[in-house]
Amino acid sequence: MFSLIVCSVDRTDHLARLFRSLATQDFTHFEVILVDQNEDDRLVPLVSAHQDRFAIRHIRSPRGLSRARNTGIASASQPLIAFPDDDCWYRPDTLTLASAIFEADPALGIATGRTLDADGLPSVSPTGQEACAITRRNYLSCGNSNGIFLRRSLIETLGGFDERLGVGASTPFQSGEEADLLLRAIASGATLGYHPHLIVHHDQVVAANNPRRIERAAKYGAGFGALLRKHGFSPGHLAYRLLRPLAGMVLALARGDLAEARYKRAWAYGIWRGWTGWRRLGSKS
Repeated sequence: MFSLIVCSVDRTDHLARLFRSLATQDFTHFEVILVDQNEDDRLVPLVSAHQDRFAIRHIRSPRGLSRARNTGIASASQPLIAFPDDDCWYRPDTLTLASAIFEADPALGIATGRTLDADGLPSVSPTGQEACAITRRNYLSCGNSNGIFLRRSLIETLGGFDERLGVGASTPFQSGEEADLLLRAIASGATLGYHPHLIVHHDQVVAANNPRRIERAAKYGAGFGALLRKHGFSPGHLAYRLLRPLAGMVLALARGDLAEARYKRAWAYGIWRGWTGWRRLGSKS
């Protein structure tokens, strides 16, 4: 019932962890579509080691996360699709729970869950502990791409991911592709639900001592600013999103925390750059 689209570049150990978790799934009706963006054959031994444990299709794609996911969607054969990151991992019951959610609600187009680290703490984006419908007001707190499960018919209707957004895109907008998908689904009239008992694991990604933290903030902020512009959020909403990191910058400066101040400034600068850059790009809906 599931096509699991795994896009991978520059990783083997983490991908092996994901594959080990898939081999222990209670629910076994799934295929893995491994979209390989490496320029060498480093993943071939890993595929060979697991292809007798579950179905794997190993295909290639140029770099760019949204482009790779669209390549995987085009190859998907099952009615439900998910996008596990190559450095996340599933619980043994993850697919069992996802299947039950869709079986219980035939009208449901997208189900999202929580992403937690090995200690059970939110690791990629803050998520609540109460189930809810996903709307334009709460989409940011209702999961991220590795916790999105959806019907293939819906994503084909939506046209897949916007390849101008996301890590590896040819634009400055290096995030926002999954939120864009959720917002387009909401605009289409689809039913989306957040289910906190549906859990995917992922390590913490923004450690305070990460030397690339500021660079990442600027790139991801640009994707967020572009997302706000693309989906017609108001200038007042933009101002609110800018004031939050700017206020954090001021507080960090008051504490003498220059690294945190630079991080908050990078977020604000990125959001503004994305908002103005998307306008110049001339977006399509």
